[in-house]
Amino acid sequence: MNFKPTLALLGIVGTAITAAAPVQAASLMPADLGLPTLSENVPVGNGLAAPISSLPYQTSAFTPSQDLKVKFSIQMDGLGSRGMGLSSFGYFLPGQGADSFVSIFSETLPYNPGARAHTNDWLGTCGVAITGLCEVFVTFRAGITYQLALLSQGLSTFGVGALDSYTFNAVSDQFYDLTSRQYNAAHSSRFVTVNQSGALFIGLEDGEFIQTQASRTNPATYYYDYQDWVVKAEAVPEPATLVGLGIIGGGLILSRRRKSNQIA
Repeated sequence: MNFKPTLALLGIVGTAITAAAPVQAASLMPADLGLPTLSENVPVGNGLAAPISSLPYQTSAFTPSQDLKVKFSIQMDGLGSRGMGLSSFGYFLPGQGADSFVSIFSETLPYNPGARAHTNDWLGTCGVAITGLCEVFVTFRAGITYQLALLSQGLSTFGVGALDSYTFNAVSDQFYDLTSRQYNAAHSSRFVTVNQSGALFIGLEDGEFIQTQASRTNPATYYYDYQDWVVKAEAVPEPATLVGLGIIGGGLILSRRRKSNQIA
């Protein structure tokens, strides 16, 4: 029996399998979407306050070098919108302003019925205050520049990214006291943690809650709890191909035919 044709064919199949193997998507990093990475030295959700010019985390423009397909989701418990105003999570084209804003998730109600400031900061969830799909696929095209933002009273580009896990305060900003620098006893902090290995969590701040009136001598103080929208994002891997399986099947058939001819 001559095994040379079979071994040669297996060599070809091995090359084909390698070439046809699905390409796994790398983990989505905050910088891939123009997000600064959450730092332990500058936490969020702790009732911190500062002039709006000093808010530590802001989104920036990003331009993919190749098409980047991302799955955005608000299905997990803890994800969704917060605050009393209507807003949308999405992206825009820098230089073109709010007119270029594309919504990924939007509220049709400002919050879920029964939501409260001191328990969940006027939580809005998918299927209730947020209508439409709970999971949306977006392809950011190579060579085009984008920026993540919220659209409410205007565009807000205060945002942060956290890999694997994100912890924030679910108590409304209104209960934070600048003098004592803590929440009042009746409405103490209620921290929420969302986590999933390999996922990128995005926390966005609308920058609309003002503690003091703005003036030239006393700038308005804004909160940066970064939970006005909390969204999960994941890179989408390339689809698997069946070319390799087809080559394997064809190779086995050809091998069997050669074997039968040799026996005959």
